[in-house]
Amino acid sequence: MTRLAMILDMDRCVGCGACIIACQEEWSLPPGVARNWVRPLWPQGEQPVFTHCVGLCNHCQDAPCIGACPTGATYRDHNNRVVVDANACIGCGYCAHACPWGARTVRQDTGVVDKCDFCAPLVDAGYPPACVATCPAEARLFGDLDEREGALSRAFRERPVRQLQTAQVSTDPQVFYTGKKALLDRIAAEHPPDPQGLEPPLAGRVLRDGLRPGFFGLLAVALFGDTLAFARQLAGPAEEAEHDAAPMLRRHDTAIILLHWFNAAVWLFQLVTGAGLLGSRDYRVVPGFVNQALLAIFGSPAVMLKFHIAVAALWMAVLLVYGVLGFKRYLVPFVSHLRLRRDDLRWLRVTAGHILRRSREPLPPQDKYNAGQKLFGLAVAAGTLLVIASGMAMALLPGGGEVIQWAIPVHFAGTGAVVAGTAVHIYMAAVLPSERPVFFSMLHGRIPESFARERYARWWERMTRGERTSR
Repeated sequence: MTRLAMILDMDRCVGCGACIIACQEEWSLPPGVARNWVRPLWPQGEQPVFTHCVGLCNHCQDAPCIGACPTGATYRDHNNRVVVDANACIGCGYCAHACPWGARTVRQDTGVVDKCDFCAPLVDAGYPPACVATCPAEARLFGDLDEREGALSRAFRERPVRQLQTAQVSTDPQVFYTGKKALLDRIAAEHPPDPQGLEPPLAGRVLRDGLRPGFFGLLAVALFGDTLAFARQLAGPAEEAEHDAAPMLRRHDTAIILLHWFNAAVWLFQLVTGAGLLGSRDYRVVPGFVNQALLAIFGSPAVMLKFHIAVAALWMAVLLVYGVLGFKRYLVPFVSHLRLRRDDLRWLRVTAGHILRRSREPLPPQDKYNAGQKLFGLAVAAGTLLVIASGMAMALLPGGGEVIQWAIPVHFAGTGAVVAGTAVHIYMAAVLPSERPVFFSMLHGRIPESFARERYARWWERMTRGERTSR
């Protein structure tokens, strides 16, 4: 990997602004978007001379913008440049907030971040950056720092060269300055990097410092509970399947079974790709090698993001059809079954005692869903609404400022609630022997009548008044 860098010679620079015009023309930048700048330094006090400060993205070795980017759209390429993949950028502006030099802009016309990339397409084709080629004073030197006989290395040997950074902001910029010490001191004093620019905005810090560790803690509690319950299950007497030959009741229609497993498949895919997109060390929820493996499968964060959005669009279309066509038959009954009753708290307490082998108290009568299933259903419903609303905001409102910034932690929180609940749900439905008939009912739609009478007495009473089916 080469180490592309630039030296700005402030003794030669005349502040004409040709570099700005060349950049705008080369990349068709709209008004209000600039990849480099020339800022005046007016005569004042002991500085009677008018001069200027020239700047651009510093392509820092320790770039805070890379860590602040939640989707991996900002990264360091093979030539050591800090670049933005516009196809993976969602326009949240986390990286722009985390640039101490203010060298990034969220474009209103495209909704994505724009910045200097050392004219990567031109340089990769063998041409110099537009600003370097245009500068009439030849005040810009560009090249590979590792090329010992190159113009940049010679400049380092022949003249004093410095980085414009401070003790608070030490990011190892790859844009260097040379010139009279008094001039460089004045530039550093009047245009220092902003130490508050080392952090993402408040929404990003909430995600990084609050929701992410909170998710790990909640998931750890859920998995610890599952492990403890499983250990108790292994230590206790084996539970026999007592309902295999019992008469069966119809519990779920085929449409509900298909929707259940479709939802499960969509959530699994979205969790995998969503975790892969959170590649920054500040937001990562899986080991780094998992992110790398997913990037190897999809090719880039942009492709992974497109699949993530496409599957989400399909998911919302299916849910919309279910909600409209099955409103009276499926949706309204499902919502009514999730209503919590007074007996539900007692059911939770008694069930915990059964799992931990601390109680043999009979379970209170339940309706079609027990209290645990209701709580999981409510968590999934709430999480789904949060995920859909925040996902639509990110997909449809790129460059939406604080709306997009806060949509990301909301998206994460909704997903985290579902994941933590699923960890308990999977154990209760698929591992706990006493609840396995519920799991199998999601495969063939039927449940043993004796099991229903024992666990779902209210629902069983209603069902036995109607048509009873057998295996």
